[in-house]
Amino acid sequence: MNITMMNQGIHFQDKNKYSLRYVKLLGILLAAFSLLIFAIVLWPRQTDNKQISLGQTFDQGNNQFQFAGVDTDKQSAAMCFYVTKNTIDPLAPLTTVVVTKKTHSGSDFHTQLKQIADDYYVVKLKKSAISNGRLFVKLGSKKDLSGVMSAINFVLLDLRHPTKVTLLTEGVYLKNYLKILRSNTTNRVASLEKKLVQYNHDLQILKTSLARQKDTADLQVGKQKRATEQRMTQTETNIQDKKQDISDTQSAIKVAQNNLQSYEKRYQHYAHHLAHMWACS
Repeated sequence: MNITMMNQGIHFQDKNKYSLRYVKLLGILLAAFSLLIFAIVLWPRQTDNKQISLGQTFDQGNNQFQFAGVDTDKQSAAMCFYVTKNTIDPLAPLTTVVVTKKTHSGSDFHTQLKQIADDYYVVKLKKSAISNGRLFVKLGSKKDLSGVMSAINFVLLDLRHPTKVTLLTEGVYLKNYLKILRSNTTNRVASLEKKLVQYNHDLQILKTSLARQKDTADLQVGKQKRATEQRMTQTETNIQDKKQDISDTQSAIKVAQNNLQSYEKRYQHYAHHLAHMWACS
């Protein structure tokens, strides 16, 4: 009887020992899983940032910016941004944070933000700040940049190919603003001309289709003929819509070309003015 009770006690102890091991293993697995979730959701990662080069756009908050390049003189650098989608509130003006690593909560560099036009901004800082060829930047209102969320949603800028000038002045900023307007308008003209080619191609296909439908209807009678005539009506509507697309696109190209000529004249004016000023200095 005693031996039986002893065996039961030993068996009970072994069972408790194995149960404790399972509890410990489960605790370790839960802790590891929690750390993994934290790393994925909360921990800022360097690898999730696409490096933005000259001319590329990026979203921050409800705004979209185009990186318009970086200029340098002997002591300073100026990162330029064109606002392609502008929801900036004048009562909550734009500000910026510039850091070397995305995980920072504060700004690494003293910056001076200048608004050159309603949709064009310059972030001025020391030239030494861009020596490594890239920086993490965030643009937004003070409310957007405050709190724990300021450590995420930075954009990584490619600063390896700055434009060198004699002196960073308002004239330089205006010239570069006109340069980006000229470049964007040139791209718009090219895009519209590409659309126009496609619309004309589509129109020819529709006209050919309409002629084929007419020939088919002439051979048909009754229900089949009526069905083909309905298709003809729809094709004729599509032809008129396509002709309107062509007309609208031609008008848009003309407007964009006129704007481009205006931007080019103004750009050359500032370029010549700055060249003359630097020659005299």
